[in-house]
Amino acid sequence: MCGLTVQAGWRMTLAAGVACAALFAANAAAAQTRDVNFAVVGKHAGYEQVGERAPERQFYSFFSEIFLAEDTPLGEATLIRPDGLEVAFTDQRGAMGPTRDRILLVRGGRRYDSAAELDAEWPNGEYVFRYSLPGADEPVSISVRLGEGEYPAGPAAWLEQNGAKVAFDSVDPMQDLVVNYTPFESGRADPREICDDMIFVILRDEDDYKVDHSGRPFQGQRFMLWSDTRRVIPASALAPASRYTLSVEHATLEETARGAGVPVMSTRAVTTALEIHTLPPLPQIMN
Repeated sequence: MCGLTVQAGWRMTLAAGVACAALFAANAAAAQTRDVNFAVVGKHAGYEQVGERAPERQFYSFFSEIFLAEDTPLGEATLIRPDGLEVAFTDQRGAMGPTRDRILLVRGGRRYDSAAELDAEWPNGEYVFRYSLPGADEPVSISVRLGEGEYPAGPAAWLEQNGAKVAFDSVDPMQDLVVNYTPFESGRADPREICDDMIFVILRDEDDYKVDHSGRPFQGQRFMLWSDTRRVIPASALAPASRYTLSVEHATLEETARGAGVPVMSTRAVTTALEIHTLPPLPQIMN
């Protein structure tokens, strides 16, 4: 179709030109998506739950992440704040220890005692992701607005094994672990149909390595949405006589958009963290 000439008539040539432009745009979008899966900017409230007690808020924080496709050469990016300040992302692929990940990361310089303190240092408004692909003539810029939304309530969690409730310090490492949590009552479907509000359930070991993760969007894997009510952690992720940190996050997506084929979103998220312990191995009985 792209090889049509004037002899075929100007109407056909025009149609061919439109089709070719659409094809090239689709190819550019596909190529872009192969480098970046999605990007997010957000504000976060951290809660802690001790045993059966209600979660208590501990801090507020700021973060922004660009989730990279596998084997992409992209390694440098900048986050432009609403006040025009530019903050460089850190490439976590080369990080040592549990923070190693296939993302570019910006974190606020500290934890904040109040939402007002966080807002004063990281203002609400339009944030822009800007990065350059190898060989590209112009940088990619994608904007999303982080508004003055409400934080969801910090979710409370409880555990089950074999159909019965189990104490946080008595988890059987030989059984699958069911993580229940209070419903994400303010969660909703995305009217733009890019991504609905999400839930993340993550289990980390004593060294802070992720041993189980409920999944991320736009990466071809199952992930949890606001309507999900539980997460099953397989027994294979658990070891005897071990301590873990379990976190349950409810993420409200304030705005979703697409730019250059990349989904972007802004979020207000809350995470409840709690400590769990597995039982020691059963004693061996000699016959």
